[in-house]
Amino acid sequence: MNYPLLSDFQDQKVVKAFGIFDEATRRTKRSYFIIDKEGIVRFKSVRPSNREEDLISTDELLKEVKKINQR
Repeated sequence: MNYPLLSDFQDQKVVKAFGIFDEATRRTKRSYFIIDKEGIVRFKSVRPSNREEDLISTDELLKEVKKINQR
């Protein structure tokens, strides 16, 4: 599967716009977004922590992509 990943470590414009930047800790919350070809966010999940048990597996994300592609 070929797909782009986004990181804006330098200025945090995107993470702030998506509401996942914690100003108090100056850290980004672990989050997953799936954005379709038209630029519409079709899936969003903000996780409670970066602990392994709170992360979404690749299999779960692929299921979400398949659901979106079936539309």
